[in-house]
Amino acid sequence: MFGRGFKKRRMVGVAIALIGMGALSACHSRTPEARIDHVASKVASKLDFTAEQKILLDDIAAEIKKDFQSEKEVRLSMRNEFKTWITSSELDKAKVKETIKSKMDRMEGRVDKYLDKVAALHKTLNAEQKEELIGFLDKFGPKD
Repeated sequence: MFGRGFKKRRMVGVAIALIGMGALSACHSRTPEARIDHVASKVASKLDFTAEQKILLDDIAAEIKKDFQSEKEVRLSMRNEFKTWITSSELDKAKVKETIKSKMDRMEGRVDKYLDKVAALHKTLNAEQKEELIGFLDKFGPKD
C-alpha cells in the first residue's frame, strides 16, 4: 500500500522523534537546546563517531534546535487551545482532528528537510556503528 519512500521517511521521522524526545527528556535541568547538544554528544561518543560524522550530526542537531525554537509559539498556542478544550462542556472533535493534522503536516515537512542530512550521516556509518544502533533499538524498543 505504501511505497518504500514512505517507509524510509517514516523511519527517519521516528528516528528524529526519538532523538528529539531523548533530547527533551535527557536532563530536566538543561534547556531544550542544551539537551539536544547533550544527546548528540552522547550519540557521537557511544558510536565513536569520526570528525566527519560529528560534523554531520552537529548539523542535524543545529537544525533540530532551530526548528524547536521556531515552533515555540505554536506549542504555546496549542497549549492554550488544549486548556480551552479541557474547560469546554463538549469536545470539538473536528477542531481536535484539524489541530492534529496541522501538527502532522509540520512534522512531515521537517522529516523531508532532515532526510538528506540523515541519509548523508547514514552513508558514513561503519558496520560496527550500525550494529550498535540496532542494539540501541533493541534495548530501548518495545519488549516482546
